[in-house]
Amino acid sequence: MKTKLLLLLLIPAIGLSQVGQGFENTPGVSFFSGTCQYFDADNVTVHELANYNAPCGLIYVTESTSGAVLGYTTTLDPTTPNGPNGFSDGDFFGVGTAAFFTSEIAAAPPEGSQAFFMEDPDGTVTMSFDSVDLSGTSNPQFSMQYILEATSWELDDFLRVTISITDCASSTTVTVLDTAGQDIDNLGIEDVWNTLNSDLTAYVGCNAALTITFSSNSAAEELGLDNIQFTAGMTLGANEVQLANSISVSPNPSNGNITVKNTGNALESIVVTDINGRQVSRLNLNGTSEDVSIDLSNKLSSGLYFMTISTDRESTIKKVIIK
Repeated sequence: MKTKLLLLLLIPAIGLSQVGQGFENTPGVSFFSGTCQYFDADNVTVHELANYNAPCGLIYVTESTSGAVLGYTTTLDPTTPNGPNGFSDGDFFGVGTAAFFTSEIAAAPPEGSQAFFMEDPDGTVTMSFDSVDLSGTSNPQFSMQYILEATSWELDDFLRVTISITDCASSTTVTVLDTAGQDIDNLGIEDVWNTLNSDLTAYVGCNAALTITFSSNSAAEELGLDNIQFTAGMTLGANEVQLANSISVSPNPSNGNITVKNTGNALESIVVTDINGRQVSRLNLNGTSEDVSIDLSNKLSSGLYFMTISTDRESTIKKVIIK
């Protein structure tokens, strides 16, 4: 579980403490052949994909922005060289569970219990994320994690990650990753969760929109996406790092009964907020240096929450998932 520094970053007209997408806000599925695959009948035109109601449950391929969770849409172009079948034959595609990731590619999501999975689009898929306003930050940063399955990739296969910078004098497109024209097999990026980072300091005051494009035509050509974040990028001080490393939260995900494991810190308070920044629980600790048990089972519905754990000098923030 990673520690997040909550800083001011805005989606237009909405003030947020953190902007990102970890694919935890919608139910994931454990894909399997036949009854739990994503289907889309249109293998002729470029079109936006819709969430698909499979026998195993609703498969999410699009999500609206909600509080600090960054929304996205997904578009299929079956006319590209890797077409034209698209998803007419059914594929593992959409928000998947950790159990599925572990069984399919032997690598659990690096954050939380879900991630986005893509295989065999038989065309080109583009994920377009809602625009983020970089105003009010000093050195905004972008990061995300991805994994590509080790297989026999072809030259028509590629993964591209770009950020469109608009609504300012510095409008441009930042290319974070582009494997087009290269053999993915030769890039040393397979079978491991890789982290991408991009410094957006030069674009303070601009809008930034993330786009992820993936093209392949084989069920063995698989991609996972997780932990997409836009942050202000400020560096934690030494004491804050020490606090973050000496505090852990378990189990996570949980049913609401949570233990904050504390290694010798004099804790003053724990504050739990939802993805909209609304305080849903507060516990005053009066300098305790012991582990703290919290029962939130009757206070929180299923979803993503942030737990701010503070001493009299520093604080650290842990992401908490309630099942």
